Amino acid sequence: MGGLINRFYTPGHKIQRYAAVGQDSYGGTTYDWEPHLTVEGKLWQLSGDKKLSADKDTIFSTHKFATDIADIKETDRYKDPSGKIYEIKGHPASRKRQDGTGHIELDLELVM
Repeated sequence: MGGLINRFYTPGHKIQRYAAVGQDSYGGTTYDWEPHLTVEGKLWQLSGDKKLSADKDTIFSTHKFATDIADIKETDRYKDPSGKIYEIKGHPASRKRQDGTGHIELDLELVM
């Protein structure tokens, strides 16, 4: 369990991963966004575009998402329960306690 924050979690949040799905007519690999995980979590909108600086790049986030620790990478993308798509901006921030429980936070940008 993620601690106190998980009492605000709602179901139906999806993590998608870009994966090989087949071959095209020339024998090349084709890729698409595939379902990876469905998790409970909490999504919230940031007030205005929050600017985060990492490695001299400026990352713009419009939303934040928290969920229990899971296999989520910065190359994945997030789909909210209403179907809106968000790009994960930067590495997921892990908030882990000594007993191994905790949560991760994702900085997101709404793209679709």
